[in-house]
Amino acid sequence: GSVLSAAAASRRDGAQPPTKPPVLINVGRGDVIGESTALEALERGWLGHFVSDVFAPEPLRAESPLWAHPKATVTSHNSAVTQPEDVAAAFADNLERFERGGVE
Repeated sequence: GSVLSAAAASRRDGAQPPTKPPVLINVGRGDVIGESTALEALERGWLGHFVSDVFAPEPLRAESPLWAHPKATVTSHNSAVTQPEDVAAAFADNLERFERGGVE
């Protein structure tokens, strides 16, 4: 199950989102935070931003709405990569989004 599932279920009753929604950074396991639950939390305002480098299944499917969501940052799962050229493209994409104001 998803870490956000219980919180999402409790919020579906119409409760208002927090005035300053948290940023959630997932660098654990892909199945800890479900894609659909993260999207729902973003759309309803329960999360201010979602950052993840792990998904179930890996890699994140190309048609996932998270790729283009203005309050989501998707990075490659590269915590063990030591060669800068291996992560340069992902960094450049995220920097460009940040400069356009895509990250709050």
